[in-house]
Amino acid sequence: MDQLLIDLRKLKVFLKVYETRSFSRTSKLLYLAQPTITLHIKDLENILGVKLLDRNTRKVVPSKAGKVVYKYGKEILNLLKAMEKELELFKDEKRGVIEIGGSTIPGQYILPQIIKIFKEKNPQISIFLKVSDSQEIIEKVVGGDFDLGMVGAVFKNKELCYIPCYEDEIVLIAPSDFPKDEITLEEIYGIPLIKREEGSGTWKNTIETLEKKGLDISRLNIVGEMGSTEAVKEAVKAGLGCGFVSSLAIELESRLRLIRVVKIKKVSIRRKFYLIHSKMKKLNLSEEKFVKFIKELSKEICLVPQLKTEKAAPIAQNL
Repeated sequence: MDQLLIDLRKLKVFLKVYETRSFSRTSKLLYLAQPTITLHIKDLENILGVKLLDRNTRKVVPSKAGKVVYKYGKEILNLLKAMEKELELFKDEKRGVIEIGGSTIPGQYILPQIIKIFKEKNPQISIFLKVSDSQEIIEKVVGGDFDLGMVGAVFKNKELCYIPCYEDEIVLIAPSDFPKDEITLEEIYGIPLIKREEGSGTWKNTIETLEKKGLDISRLNIVGEMGSTEAVKEAVKAGLGCGFVSSLAIELESRLRLIRVVKIKKVSIRRKFYLIHSKMKKLNLSEEKFVKFIKELSKEICLVPQLKTEKAAPIAQNL
């Protein structure tokens, strides 16, 4: 029994004989000839190496081993039925379950809107959203924990397919009493900065852009590190320093003048958001439908009222 292989058809026959206590009745119920029923039981007994039924009397009496096989056989078939039922969700594009991971900005400010609109058109598809930093989202998409992901940076990983969807602007924010509305690139060295964690797509894009403009990152005056955009905003409002965040994340604070957006002369930090999935994974019908929906939505940005600004313009030309 080291390599036990049980034919499920034979197991079903045994379970029915066990329940009816009759070969002839089982034959009628399963539309099988009685000799076939007998052969299936014998084959199953040979495979398992135990006697399942006592057929020396006019009645069919299960052995102790037969009772054990019946107990676990029922559980096996019930589990298979449950599996088949859940798998049906993935066969019908009108039904299904999608697990998607979003880095901070798309996870908090873009995907909830997209999911809401998608659910209005596809109410039978369930979507579960997990928010984390870009690095973790990428790792979990590659590892199969998430079906899809949305991140704001391209990481070197040949296992992933990147689909550009939206564009965002990263801005420098300062406390409301900051003395200037605009600074030069050189003046950044003298500003206390709050950075994001290393797995942050926002920070990765910021550093890459500033380095291309000639800034020496090692000379930055880093006074703290925060693990989320919200934490950066709160630290800035408290006067700890300045920070780089997505323009999508500061609409309320900017309107209420709780922070000040500071322009950097001749510098614009823009980044794309990408929908990602593993190249090794074949998308099911529900996932394909969601990917197609995002591609179409990025071309018709008016469907997402909050993203109507130039700062969040679609990049349909790259789709």
